[in-house]
Amino acid sequence: MNAPRLRLTVGCAALAALVVLAASALVPLPREAGAFAQERSAPAAAKQGAAGSTTDEQAVRKASAGYLEAMNKGDLEARLAFWAPDAEYVNEAGKVTRGREALAALLKKGIADLKGTKVTGKINSLKFLRPDTAIVDGVLEFTSPDGSKDSDRYLVVWTKSGERWLISSAHDVQEETNEVPSLAYLQLKQLDWLVGEWQDQSDKVDVNIACRWDRNKAFLLLDYEIKQPGQDALQVTVRVGWDGRNGMVRSWVFDSGGGFGEGYWERDGNRWVVGAAGILPDGGTGSATYVYEFVDTNNFVWRSFDREVDGQPMSDAEVKFSRKAAK
Repeated sequence: MNAPRLRLTVGCAALAALVVLAASALVPLPREAGAFAQERSAPAAAKQGAAGSTTDEQAVRKASAGYLEAMNKGDLEARLAFWAPDAEYVNEAGKVTRGREALAALLKKGIADLKGTKVTGKINSLKFLRPDTAIVDGVLEFTSPDGSKDSDRYLVVWTKSGERWLISSAHDVQEETNEVPSLAYLQLKQLDWLVGEWQDQSDKVDVNIACRWDRNKAFLLLDYEIKQPGQDALQVTVRVGWDGRNGMVRSWVFDSGGGFGEGYWERDGNRWVVGAAGILPDGGTGSATYVYEFVDTNNFVWRSFDREVDGQPMSDAEVKFSRKAAK
């Protein structure tokens, strides 16, 4: 291992931790992603286009109506038949229910709660993301036996499987939302608490973070500025997005020294765990596991462990951040 780099890294533990050692070896894509990339060559992708046919649109509307009919009948098996095997449902609080077995339990409870209730639906919009993927924005209205009414806004992603259209993802949406800006936003909104400006609470290093939504809320952008006495400030940009093909939150990291990297995010209660790796400016490699732990609206804790540079282990790190007061 390069000794000068080791001395620099050990001397700047908090700095190195924040950027996976100046940002971080690209993690190989999951096998499914690699196969997908090979299947969708540029000519093939160009042929596919973005819009679905009129026949497909009618089929999606028919499937939506069929699901509504199954709801009114209280037919659990009929409802389950509309869900893809690995489908997920996300409620308004961000809780995810994934897979047919878990969905069956949830739907069974819902059928009992809706006994005697009439359900009607309205599709506000239907858009094709690809010829085999459509997104439906709609509203369900529930009329209970005593005549009282309630409604739920929803967003459903339908995917074509053979000749059938199945639900791959369904999300409850807040009624006051005028328009869902992007499909990615439905997955990333759980990280909305990060939006704003943050300052570390450490005396050893000066770290500022500015987090904002990109256009259409399709990505979260985090800009880090890391200062140490006698050194030029290091800027790090992190772009967090949704990988719909592999069903995971991913991030891409770039720093002002020429390092770059990638990470995969997974939610665990009030924590987000990130497996990250990258390339250092001199060609070395680094990897680490990060944790972004939500404490409250004005505080979070950032931790890093399993840290390595060129295969050499490094100590764990922890930095506490507080939200800056609005100007």
